Amino acid sequence: MRLIVGLGNPEAQYDNTNHNIGFDVVTRVAEELGAKFKTKECLSLVAQAFCEGEKIVFAKPQTYMNNSGEAVKQLVKKYGADPKTELLIISDDFDIPEGTIKFRESTSHTTHNGIKSIISVVGKDFLKLKVSIGKKPEFMPTPDFVLSKIRNEKTYEARDKAVSAVLGFAKGEPLNVLMQKYHNL
Repeated sequence: MRLIVGLGNPEAQYDNTNHNIGFDVVTRVAEELGAKFKTKECLSLVAQAFCEGEKIVFAKPQTYMNNSGEAVKQLVKKYGADPKTELLIISDDFDIPEGTIKFRESTSHTTHNGIKSIISVVGKDFLKLKVSIGKKPEFMPTPDFVLSKIRNEKTYEARDKAVSAVLGFAKGEPLNVLMQKYHNL
């Protein structure tokens, strides 16, 4: 069993924004595996698929970014997912180099409010995939940057790498293999 959660905001006005890159990644991976988001449960839109004999649950919390933890808490409980090995959270990040992605096994400090919300309910030990949205301009407030439309081609490159990496996770590739494969691209 794998629970793959993409973070974002639920309204159409947030489509194709930097902050919704997690929704975009999880939607694309679900489509690759033939799953459609048509069920609403645990404060999330949910799609399910089977890959390499494993049940894969994809989720897009509908709680808005800052309250993602409540949806993740309900999903983990319902599906019995072990956060340390079976839960993968996909989020945007402007602190890693443009065009890159980065896996983390645990998180103790973050400025990302969605991740903070998840830490508050499931603890710091869960798998996380950060997707670069490019460097935030110094003059621009953080909320304005993350909620702005994607304009950087490198963000789409990072998204595509993330889709490939998450497909690997869904197929059971070990985390250390995924890290070696994607951290240097």
